[in-house]
Amino acid sequence: MEFASTTFLFIFLPVVFLLYLALPWKRVRNWLLVIASLLFYAWGEPLFVLLMLFSVAVNYFIALWIERRKGADRSAKAILIFAVIFNIGLLAVFKYAGFAIETINSVFGTELPLPSYSSPLGISFFTFQALSYVIDIYRGKVRAARRFSNVLLFIAFFAQLVQGPIIRYGDIEAQLEEREFTVDGVWEGLRLFIIGLAMKLVIANTLGSVVAEIYSVPVQSINAAYAWAGALCFLLQIYFDFAGYSQMAIGLGMMFGFTIPKNFNYPYISLSVTEFWRRWHITLSSWFRDYVYIPLGGNRCSTVRTGINKIIVFLLTGLWHGASWNYVAWGAYNGAFLLGEGFAKKSNIKIPKPVKWLYTIVVTAVGFVIFRAPDMGYAWAMIKGMFSGFSVGADTYAQLSKLFTPMVFVIFAAGIVAATPLARTLCAKLERFPRVHFTTRAVCAVLLFALCLFALAMGSYNPSIYAQF
Repeated sequence: MEFASTTFLFIFLPVVFLLYLALPWKRVRNWLLVIASLLFYAWGEPLFVLLMLFSVAVNYFIALWIERRKGADRSAKAILIFAVIFNIGLLAVFKYAGFAIETINSVFGTELPLPSYSSPLGISFFTFQALSYVIDIYRGKVRAARRFSNVLLFIAFFAQLVQGPIIRYGDIEAQLEEREFTVDGVWEGLRLFIIGLAMKLVIANTLGSVVAEIYSVPVQSINAAYAWAGALCFLLQIYFDFAGYSQMAIGLGMMFGFTIPKNFNYPYISLSVTEFWRRWHITLSSWFRDYVYIPLGGNRCSTVRTGINKIIVFLLTGLWHGASWNYVAWGAYNGAFLLGEGFAKKSNIKIPKPVKWLYTIVVTAVGFVIFRAPDMGYAWAMIKGMFSGFSVGADTYAQLSKLFTPMVFVIFAAGIVAATPLARTLCAKLERFPRVHFTTRAVCAVLLFALCLFALAMGSYNPSIYAQF
Protein backbone atom coordinates (compact mmCIF):
# COMPACT_ATOMS: atom_id res chain seq x y z
CA MET A 1 0.00 0.00 0.00
CA GLU A 2 1.27 3.46 -0.89
CA PHE A 3 1.02 6.50 1.39
CA ALA A 4 0.20 8.50 -1.73
CA SER A 5 -2.98 6.58 -2.51
CA THR A 6 -6.68 7.10 -1.85
CA THR A 7 -6.86 3.75 -0.06
CA PHE A 8 -4.30 4.84 2.50
CA LEU A 9 -5.45 8.45 2.84
CA PHE A 10 -9.19 7.89 3.12
CA ILE A 11 -9.57 4.37 4.50
CA PHE A 12 -6.49 2.87 6.14
CA LEU A 13 -5.10 5.88 8.02
CA PRO A 14 -8.42 7.30 9.32
CA VAL A 15 -9.64 3.87 10.49
CA VAL A 16 -6.36 3.02 12.24
CA PHE A 17 -6.10 6.47 13.83
CA LEU A 18 -9.69 6.46 15.12
CA LEU A 19 -9.27 2.95 16.55
CA TYR A 20 -6.04 4.10 18.19
CA LEU A 21 -7.89 7.01 19.79
CA ALA A 22 -10.66 4.71 21.01
CA LEU A 23 -8.31 2.25 22.73
CA PRO A 24 -7.18 3.48 26.17
CA TRP A 25 -4.61 0.74 26.91
CA LYS A 26 -1.05 1.24 25.68
CA ARG A 27 -0.32 -2.45 25.11
CA VAL A 28 -3.51 -2.90 23.12
CA ARG A 29 -2.61 0.17 21.09
CA ASN A 30 0.73 -1.45 20.26
CA TRP A 31 -1.02 -4.59 19.06
CA LEU A 32 -3.37 -2.45 16.97
CA LEU A 33 -0.36 -0.88 15.26
CA VAL A 34 1.20 -4.32 14.77
CA ILE A 35 -1.95 -5.70 13.12
CA ALA A 36 -2.36 -2.54 11.02
CA SER A 37 1.29 -2.77 9.92
CA LEU A 38 0.93 -6.40 8.87
CA LEU A 39 -2.20 -5.55 6.89
CA PHE A 40 -0.40 -2.59 5.33
CA TYR A 41 2.47 -4.84 4.16
CA ALA A 42 0.21 -7.73 3.17
CA TRP A 43 -1.79 -5.37 0.94
CA GLY A 44 1.01 -5.50 -1.62
CA GLU A 45 2.97 -8.53 -0.40
CA PRO A 46 0.47 -11.14 0.91
CA LEU A 47 3.02 -13.99 0.96
CA PHE A 48 6.15 -12.05 1.86
CA VAL A 49 4.52 -10.84 5.08
CA LEU A 50 5.23 -14.39 6.31
CA LEU A 51 8.90 -13.94 5.42
CA MET A 52 9.02 -10.71 7.40
CA LEU A 53 7.35 -12.38 10.39
CA PHE A 54 9.85 -15.24 10.17
CA SER A 55 12.74 -12.75 10.09
CA VAL A 56 11.40 -10.85 13.12
CA ALA A 57 10.80 -14.06 15.09
CA VAL A 58 14.29 -15.43 14.42
CA ASN A 59 15.96 -12.15 15.38
CA TYR A 60 13.78 -11.87 18.50
CA PHE A 61 14.95 -15.25 19.81
CA ILE A 62 18.55 -14.68 18.69
CA ALA A 63 18.62 -11.43 20.66
CA LEU A 64 17.42 -13.18 23.83
CA TRP A 65 19.96 -15.95 23.26
CA ILE A 66 22.84 -13.46 22.83
CA GLU A 67 21.88 -11.63 26.02
CA ARG A 68 21.77 -14.87 28.03
CA ARG A 69 25.15 -16.07 26.76
CA LYS A 70 27.00 -12.78 27.22
CA GLY A 71 29.40 -13.00 30.13
CA ALA A 72 28.90 -16.75 30.51
CA ASP A 73 31.22 -17.82 27.69
CA ARG A 74 32.28 -16.76 24.24
CA SER A 75 29.33 -18.28 22.45
CA ALA A 76 27.56 -14.90 22.18
CA LYS A 77 29.93 -13.92 19.39
CA ALA A 78 29.20 -17.13 17.53
CA ILE A 79 25.47 -16.49 17.88
CA LEU A 80 25.95 -12.95 16.54
CA ILE A 81 27.84 -14.31 13.54
CA PHE A 82 24.94 -16.70 12.92
CA ALA A 83 22.52 -13.73 13.11
CA VAL A 84 24.54 -11.76 10.56
CA ILE A 85 24.72 -14.77 8.22
CA PHE A 86 20.97 -15.37 8.60
CA ASN A 87 19.99 -11.77 7.83
CA ILE A 88 22.46 -11.28 4.99
CA GLY A 89 21.40 -14.70 3.70
CA LEU A 90 17.79 -13.51 3.44
CA LEU A 91 18.95 -10.56 1.36
CA ALA A 92 21.15 -12.80 -0.77
CA VAL A 93 18.33 -15.26 -1.53
CA PHE A 94 15.45 -12.87 -2.03
CA LYS A 95 17.19 -9.80 -3.47
CA TYR A 96 20.53 -10.75 -5.03
CA ALA A 97 20.14 -14.34 -6.23
CA GLY A 98 18.81 -13.32 -9.64
CA PHE A 99 21.57 -10.72 -10.08
CA ALA A 100 24.25 -13.27 -9.13
CA ILE A 101 22.88 -15.90 -11.53
CA GLU A 102 22.58 -13.38 -14.37
CA THR A 103 26.21 -12.37 -13.81
CA ILE A 104 27.37 -16.00 -13.79
CA ASN A 105 25.42 -16.76 -16.97
CA SER A 106 26.87 -13.69 -18.66
CA VAL A 107 30.48 -14.39 -17.67
CA PHE A 108 30.59 -18.17 -18.15
CA GLY A 109 27.95 -18.60 -20.84
CA THR A 110 25.83 -20.87 -18.66
CA GLU A 111 22.04 -21.07 -18.67
CA LEU A 112 21.24 -21.35 -15.00
CA PRO A 113 17.53 -20.69 -14.33
CA LEU A 114 16.63 -17.38 -12.75
CA PRO A 115 14.46 -17.24 -9.59
CA SER A 116 10.76 -16.94 -10.35
CA TYR A 117 9.98 -14.77 -7.29
CA SER A 118 10.33 -11.01 -6.93
CA SER A 119 12.21 -9.17 -4.21
CA PRO A 120 10.03 -8.38 -1.16
CA LEU A 121 9.21 -4.71 -0.72
CA GLY A 122 11.44 -2.93 1.79
CA ILE A 123 13.51 -6.05 2.56
CA SER A 124 16.72 -4.00 2.84
CA PHE A 125 15.09 -1.64 5.34
CA PHE A 126 13.64 -4.22 7.72
CA THR A 127 16.72 -6.48 7.46
CA PHE A 128 19.06 -3.63 8.41
CA GLN A 129 16.85 -2.76 11.37
CA ALA A 130 16.92 -6.37 12.53
CA LEU A 131 20.71 -6.48 12.15
CA SER A 132 21.18 -3.27 14.14
CA TYR A 133 18.96 -4.73 16.87
CA VAL A 134 20.98 -7.90 17.46
CA ILE A 135 24.33 -6.11 17.06
CA ASP A 136 23.39 -3.42 19.58
CA ILE A 137 22.35 -6.11 22.06
CA TYR A 138 25.69 -7.84 21.60
CA ARG A 139 27.46 -4.51 22.17
CA GLY A 140 25.39 -3.88 25.29
CA LYS A 141 23.76 -0.71 23.98
CA VAL A 142 20.21 -1.97 24.54
CA ARG A 143 18.46 -4.77 26.39
CA ALA A 144 16.75 -7.54 24.47
CA ALA A 145 12.98 -7.01 24.39
CA ARG A 146 10.96 -9.50 26.42
CA ARG A 147 7.77 -8.81 24.50
CA PHE A 148 7.71 -10.12 20.94
CA SER A 149 5.18 -7.42 20.05
CA ASN A 150 7.76 -4.72 20.83
CA VAL A 151 10.29 -6.15 18.36
CA LEU A 152 7.60 -6.73 15.77
CA LEU A 153 6.33 -3.15 16.05
CA PHE A 154 9.88 -1.77 15.99
CA ILE A 155 10.63 -3.53 12.68
CA ALA A 156 7.19 -3.63 11.03
CA PHE A 157 5.67 -0.24 11.97
CA PHE A 158 3.87 0.79 8.78
CA ALA A 159 5.09 4.39 8.95
CA GLN A 160 8.63 3.37 7.99
CA LEU A 161 8.42 -0.31 7.03
CA VAL A 162 8.77 -0.04 3.25
CA GLN A 163 10.90 3.08 2.70
CA GLY A 164 12.52 3.92 6.02
CA PRO A 165 14.03 5.84 7.70
CA ILE A 166 16.13 3.04 9.22
CA ILE A 167 15.36 3.12 12.95
CA ARG A 168 17.50 1.65 15.73
CA TYR A 169 15.84 -0.08 18.65
CA GLY A 170 17.41 2.35 21.09
CA ASP A 171 15.70 5.24 19.30
CA ILE A 172 12.21 4.06 20.25
CA GLU A 173 12.76 1.49 23.03
CA ALA A 174 11.26 3.74 25.70
CA GLN A 175 8.45 4.87 23.38
CA LEU A 176 7.29 1.30 22.86
CA GLU A 177 6.43 1.21 26.55
CA GLU A 178 5.46 4.81 27.26
CA ARG A 179 4.92 7.65 24.78
CA GLU A 180 3.17 10.99 24.69
CA PHE A 181 0.05 11.28 22.59
CA THR A 182 -1.03 14.91 22.41
CA VAL A 183 -3.17 17.16 20.23
CA ASP A 184 -0.11 19.26 19.38
CA GLY A 185 1.81 16.14 18.38
CA VAL A 186 -1.04 14.91 16.16
CA TRP A 187 -1.38 18.32 14.50
CA GLU A 188 2.35 18.70 13.87
CA GLY A 189 2.57 15.12 12.62
CA LEU A 190 -0.34 15.67 10.25
CA ARG A 191 1.24 18.88 8.95
CA LEU A 192 4.57 17.14 8.29
CA PHE A 193 2.75 14.27 6.60
CA ILE A 194 0.95 16.68 4.26
CA ILE A 195 4.23 18.42 3.39
CA GLY A 196 5.79 15.04 2.57
CA LEU A 197 2.75 14.05 0.54
CA ALA A 198 3.03 17.27 -1.49
CA MET A 199 6.74 16.66 -2.04
CA LYS A 200 5.89 13.26 -3.49
CA LEU A 201 2.66 13.89 -5.42
CA VAL A 202 3.14 17.44 -6.65
CA ILE A 203 6.89 17.73 -7.27
CA ALA A 204 8.36 14.22 -7.57
CA ASN A 205 5.57 12.72 -9.67
CA THR A 206 5.31 15.71 -12.01
CA LEU A 207 9.04 15.78 -12.71
CA GLY A 208 9.17 11.99 -12.72
CA SER A 209 6.83 11.80 -15.70
CA VAL A 210 9.23 14.09 -17.59
CA VAL A 211 12.20 11.94 -16.59
CA ALA A 212 10.42 8.78 -17.77
CA GLU A 213 9.83 10.34 -21.19
CA ILE A 214 13.43 11.52 -21.53
CA TYR A 215 14.86 8.14 -20.50
CA SER A 216 12.77 6.49 -23.20
CA VAL A 217 14.66 8.43 -25.90
CA PRO A 218 16.78 6.10 -28.08
CA VAL A 219 20.50 6.14 -27.30
CA GLN A 220 21.41 7.57 -30.70
CA SER A 221 19.10 10.57 -30.14
CA ILE A 222 20.55 11.64 -26.78
CA ASN A 223 22.16 15.08 -26.80
CA ALA A 224 23.02 17.75 -24.25
CA ALA A 225 19.47 19.11 -24.03
CA TYR A 226 17.91 15.71 -23.34
CA ALA A 227 20.71 14.63 -21.02
CA TRP A 228 20.75 17.74 -18.83
CA ALA A 229 16.96 18.00 -18.74
CA GLY A 230 16.74 14.37 -17.60
CA ALA A 231 19.59 14.70 -15.11
CA LEU A 232 18.30 17.85 -13.42
CA CYS A 233 14.69 16.67 -13.30
CA PHE A 234 15.74 13.35 -11.80
CA LEU A 235 17.93 15.18 -9.31
CA LEU A 236 14.77 16.79 -7.95
CA GLN A 237 12.51 13.77 -8.49
CA ILE A 238 14.57 11.34 -6.42
CA TYR A 239 15.04 13.87 -3.62
CA PHE A 240 11.38 14.82 -3.31
CA ASP A 241 10.25 11.21 -3.74
CA PHE A 242 12.47 9.78 -1.02
CA ALA A 243 12.61 12.81 1.28
CA GLY A 244 8.84 13.13 0.86
CA TYR A 245 8.28 9.56 2.04
CA SER A 246 10.70 10.11 4.94
CA GLN A 247 8.80 13.26 5.90
CA MET A 248 5.51 11.35 5.76
CA ALA A 249 7.02 8.62 7.96
CA ILE A 250 8.16 11.19 10.55
CA GLY A 251 4.72 12.81 10.50
CA LEU A 252 2.89 9.50 10.89
CA GLY A 253 5.19 8.58 13.75
CA MET A 254 4.36 11.82 15.55
CA MET A 255 0.63 11.22 15.07
CA PHE A 256 0.98 7.97 17.03
CA GLY A 257 3.45 9.30 19.60
CA PHE A 258 6.74 8.08 18.07
CA THR A 259 9.84 10.12 17.29
CA ILE A 260 11.36 8.90 14.02
CA PRO A 261 14.84 10.23 13.16
CA LYS A 262 15.38 12.77 10.39
CA ASN A 263 16.62 11.29 7.12
CA PHE A 264 17.47 14.36 5.01
CA ASN A 265 18.96 17.76 5.75
CA TYR A 266 18.87 19.79 2.53
CA PRO A 267 21.57 17.78 0.71
CA TYR A 268 21.57 20.01 -2.39
CA ILE A 269 23.12 22.92 -0.52
CA SER A 270 26.22 20.80 0.16
CA LEU A 271 29.67 22.11 -0.77
CA SER A 272 31.26 18.67 -1.23
CA VAL A 273 30.27 15.09 -1.92
CA THR A 274 31.37 14.26 1.63
CA GLU A 275 28.93 16.82 3.02
CA PHE A 276 26.24 15.57 0.64
CA TRP A 277 26.43 12.11 2.19
CA ARG A 278 26.12 13.60 5.67
CA ARG A 279 22.84 15.18 4.57
CA TRP A 280 21.42 12.47 2.24
CA HIS A 281 19.72 9.34 3.61
CA ILE A 282 21.23 10.08 7.00
CA THR A 283 20.00 6.90 8.69
CA LEU A 284 21.59 4.66 6.03
CA SER A 285 24.89 6.57 6.08
CA SER A 286 25.06 6.37 9.88
CA TRP A 287 24.15 2.64 9.74
CA PHE A 288 27.08 1.87 7.45
CA ARG A 289 29.35 4.10 9.54
CA ASP A 290 28.52 2.35 12.82
CA TYR A 291 28.17 -1.26 11.65
CA VAL A 292 30.65 -1.48 8.76
CA TYR A 293 33.07 1.45 8.49
CA ILE A 294 34.10 1.73 12.16
CA PRO A 295 34.38 -2.08 12.68
CA LEU A 296 36.67 -2.17 9.61
CA GLY A 297 38.90 0.37 11.33
CA GLY A 298 37.34 3.59 10.09
CA ASN A 299 39.85 6.40 9.71
CA ARG A 300 42.05 5.10 12.52
CA CYS A 301 44.05 3.05 10.02
CA SER A 302 46.68 4.01 7.47
CA THR A 303 45.72 6.27 4.59
CA VAL A 304 45.53 3.32 2.20
CA ARG A 305 43.45 1.19 4.56
CA THR A 306 41.10 4.09 5.31
CA GLY A 307 40.59 4.55 1.59
CA ILE A 308 39.83 0.85 1.16
CA ASN A 309 37.34 1.03 4.03
CA LYS A 310 35.52 3.92 2.33
CA ILE A 311 35.38 2.11 -1.01
CA ILE A 312 34.00 -1.04 0.67
CA VAL A 313 31.30 1.00 2.40
CA PHE A 314 30.22 2.73 -0.79
CA LEU A 315 30.26 -0.44 -2.86
CA LEU A 316 27.95 -1.95 -0.24
CA THR A 317 25.87 1.24 -0.20
CA GLY A 318 25.39 0.98 -3.94
CA LEU A 319 24.57 -2.73 -3.74
CA TRP A 320 22.10 -2.06 -0.90
CA HIS A 321 20.07 0.06 -3.29
CA GLY A 322 19.58 -2.69 -5.82
CA ALA A 323 20.80 -5.84 -7.52
CA SER A 324 22.36 -4.23 -10.59
CA TRP A 325 25.82 -3.21 -11.77
CA ASN A 326 24.48 0.34 -12.13
CA TYR A 327 24.09 0.58 -8.37
CA VAL A 328 27.53 -0.92 -7.74
CA ALA A 329 29.05 1.57 -10.20
CA TRP A 330 27.12 4.42 -8.53
CA GLY A 331 28.50 3.40 -5.14
CA ALA A 332 32.07 3.15 -6.47
CA TYR A 333 31.65 6.52 -8.21
CA ASN A 334 30.65 8.26 -4.96
CA GLY A 335 33.36 6.46 -3.01
CA ALA A 336 36.00 7.64 -5.48
CA PHE A 337 34.98 11.28 -5.03
CA LEU A 338 35.03 10.92 -1.26
CA LEU A 339 38.56 9.54 -1.48
CA GLY A 340 39.60 12.38 -3.76
CA GLU A 341 38.13 14.97 -1.42
CA GLY A 342 39.99 13.39 1.48
CA PHE A 343 43.30 13.88 -0.30
CA ALA A 344 42.36 17.37 -1.56
CA LYS A 345 41.52 18.47 1.98
CA LYS A 346 45.15 18.04 3.00
CA SER A 347 46.29 20.52 0.34
CA ASN A 348 44.43 23.43 2.00
CA ILE A 349 43.53 24.93 -1.37
CA LYS A 350 40.95 27.71 -1.01
CA ILE A 351 38.04 27.29 -3.42
CA PRO A 352 35.13 29.77 -3.61
CA LYS A 353 31.87 28.39 -2.20
CA PRO A 354 29.89 28.84 -5.45
CA VAL A 355 32.48 26.75 -7.28
CA LYS A 356 32.33 24.03 -4.61
CA TRP A 357 28.53 24.00 -4.74
CA LEU A 358 28.48 23.76 -8.55
CA TYR A 359 31.05 20.94 -8.45
CA THR A 360 28.92 19.02 -5.92
CA ILE A 361 25.69 19.43 -7.90
CA VAL A 362 27.32 18.32 -11.17
CA VAL A 363 28.97 15.31 -9.55
CA THR A 364 25.72 14.35 -7.85
CA ALA A 365 23.68 14.80 -11.04
CA VAL A 366 26.08 12.60 -13.03
CA GLY A 367 25.97 10.00 -10.28
CA PHE A 368 22.19 9.89 -10.35
CA VAL A 369 22.30 9.36 -14.12
CA ILE A 370 24.13 6.10 -13.38
CA PHE A 371 21.53 5.37 -10.69
CA ARG A 372 18.53 6.02 -12.96
CA ALA A 373 19.67 4.56 -16.28
CA PRO A 374 18.34 1.10 -17.24
CA ASP A 375 21.90 -0.15 -17.86
CA MET A 376 25.47 1.11 -17.95
CA GLY A 377 25.42 1.55 -21.72
CA TYR A 378 22.51 3.98 -21.51
CA ALA A 379 24.12 5.72 -18.51
CA TRP A 380 27.32 6.29 -20.49
CA ALA A 381 25.32 7.64 -23.45
CA MET A 382 23.55 10.11 -21.13
CA ILE A 383 26.80 11.24 -19.49
CA LYS A 384 28.50 11.57 -22.85
CA GLY A 385 25.55 13.64 -24.06
CA MET A 386 25.80 15.92 -21.03
CA PHE A 387 29.35 16.96 -21.89
CA SER A 388 29.66 16.53 -25.65
CA GLY A 389 26.28 16.39 -27.40
CA PHE A 390 25.86 20.13 -27.92
CA SER A 391 24.47 19.85 -31.43
CA VAL A 392 20.75 20.13 -30.70
CA GLY A 393 18.22 20.08 -33.52
CA ALA A 394 14.77 21.60 -33.82
CA ASP A 395 13.13 18.23 -33.17
CA THR A 396 14.71 18.07 -29.72
CA TYR A 397 13.47 21.53 -28.78
CA ALA A 398 10.00 20.69 -30.06
CA GLN A 399 9.86 17.50 -28.02
CA LEU A 400 11.18 19.14 -24.86
CA SER A 401 8.75 22.04 -25.21
CA LYS A 402 5.90 19.52 -25.08
CA LEU A 403 7.31 18.03 -21.89
CA PHE A 404 8.21 21.29 -20.16
CA THR A 405 4.80 22.89 -20.00
CA PRO A 406 4.34 26.10 -17.95
CA MET A 407 3.10 23.96 -15.03
CA VAL A 408 6.25 21.80 -15.17
CA PHE A 409 8.43 24.92 -15.21
CA VAL A 410 6.61 26.29 -12.16
CA ILE A 411 6.96 23.01 -10.27
CA PHE A 412 10.62 22.71 -11.29
CA ALA A 413 11.27 26.21 -9.91
CA ALA A 414 9.28 25.41 -6.76
CA GLY A 415 11.36 22.27 -6.33
CA ILE A 416 14.59 24.26 -6.48
CA VAL A 417 13.34 26.63 -3.78
CA ALA A 418 11.93 23.81 -1.63
CA ALA A 419 15.28 21.98 -1.78
CA THR A 420 16.83 24.86 0.21
CA PRO A 421 16.16 26.00 3.80
CA LEU A 422 14.54 29.24 2.56
CA ALA A 423 10.96 28.32 3.54
CA ARG A 424 12.10 27.02 6.94
CA THR A 425 14.04 30.25 7.58
CA LEU A 426 11.05 32.43 6.68
CA CYS A 427 8.75 30.31 8.83
CA ALA A 428 11.14 30.61 11.78
CA LYS A 429 10.96 34.40 11.56
CA LEU A 430 7.20 34.20 12.12
CA GLU A 431 7.65 32.41 15.46
CA ARG A 432 7.80 35.82 17.12
CA PHE A 433 4.14 36.19 16.18
CA PRO A 434 2.50 32.95 17.44
CA ARG A 435 -0.97 33.51 15.94
CA VAL A 436 0.37 34.52 12.54
CA HIS A 437 2.81 31.60 12.67
CA PHE A 438 0.08 29.06 13.46
CA THR A 439 -2.38 30.48 10.93
CA THR A 440 0.22 30.57 8.16
CA ARG A 441 1.25 26.98 8.72
CA ALA A 442 -2.37 25.82 8.93
CA VAL A 443 -3.37 27.62 5.73
CA CYS A 444 -0.31 26.28 3.89
CA ALA A 445 -1.12 22.72 5.06
CA VAL A 446 -4.72 23.01 3.80
CA LEU A 447 -3.60 24.41 0.44
CA LEU A 448 -0.94 21.73 0.03
CA PHE A 449 -3.44 19.00 0.82
CA ALA A 450 -5.82 20.43 -1.77
CA LEU A 451 -2.98 20.35 -4.31
CA CYS A 452 -2.27 16.75 -3.34
CA LEU A 453 -5.88 15.73 -3.90
CA PHE A 454 -5.85 17.46 -7.29
CA ALA A 455 -2.60 15.71 -8.24
CA LEU A 456 -3.97 12.38 -7.03
CA ALA A 457 -7.14 12.84 -9.07
CA MET A 458 -5.40 14.03 -12.24
CA GLY A 459 -2.18 12.04 -12.28
CA SER A 460 -1.57 8.43 -13.20
CA TYR A 461 2.23 8.51 -12.85
CA ASN A 462 2.89 7.50 -9.26
CA PRO A 463 6.04 5.38 -8.95
CA SER A 464 7.80 4.64 -5.69
CA ILE A 465 11.55 4.72 -6.25
CA TYR A 466 12.78 3.47 -2.89
CA ALA A 467 10.10 0.86 -2.19
CA GLN A 468 12.06 -1.61 -4.34
CA PHE A 469 14.99 -1.39 -1.94
